[in-house]
Amino acid sequence: MNASRALAGFVLAVTVTGVLPGAAVAHPLPAAVADARPAASDAARSRPVWSWPLQPEPRVVRPFDPPPKPWNPGHRGIDLSPGLAGVGASVLAVDDGVISHVGVIAGRGTVSVLHSGDIKSTYEPVSATVTYGQSVRRGQAIGTLDSPGSHCAPAACLHLGALRRQSSGTWDYFDPLFLLTSVEIVLLPR
Repeated sequence: MNASRALAGFVLAVTVTGVLPGAAVAHPLPAAVADARPAASDAARSRPVWSWPLQPEPRVVRPFDPPPKPWNPGHRGIDLSPGLAGVGASVLAVDDGVISHVGVIAGRGTVSVLHSGDIKSTYEPVSATVTYGQSVRRGQAIGTLDSPGSHCAPAACLHLGALRRQSSGTWDYFDPLFLLTSVEIVLLPR
């Protein structure tokens, strides 16, 4: 029951304030949220903020695993399997926004989209079909899945990152699954 109360408090705090607790350093979601599953009840459910960047809904092949310190190695996003589509699958914008980066980083094609609320999504490896400054809509193709240097080799995968701009102006990573999945909303009595 304590995990349910913690989950409800966390969801309510984020919904009301729009701020992730402890967002100064990349942190995974608490286990209660990360392991949340749909309930078989008539309880209210939150609607996911983002849509999946691959269709049909992909399988997560590597979860968010932030480093203990910002300069340490870690996995600052999630890896998604394109399923049978493989290399060449359409990569879709997770939400409305403006293309803030198109380029190559560490030998991989990358695209970033700036969304409302100072949130940014990042995608790699992608062969971009968009240009810097272009407006995009949720579900619009921004490129195709590429394979060079894929860290999921020999399989293809899409790395999706999520960042939030802090009041200091710095960008901090957080788990994109928080915006891709819905959770049960339960209001508890005082």
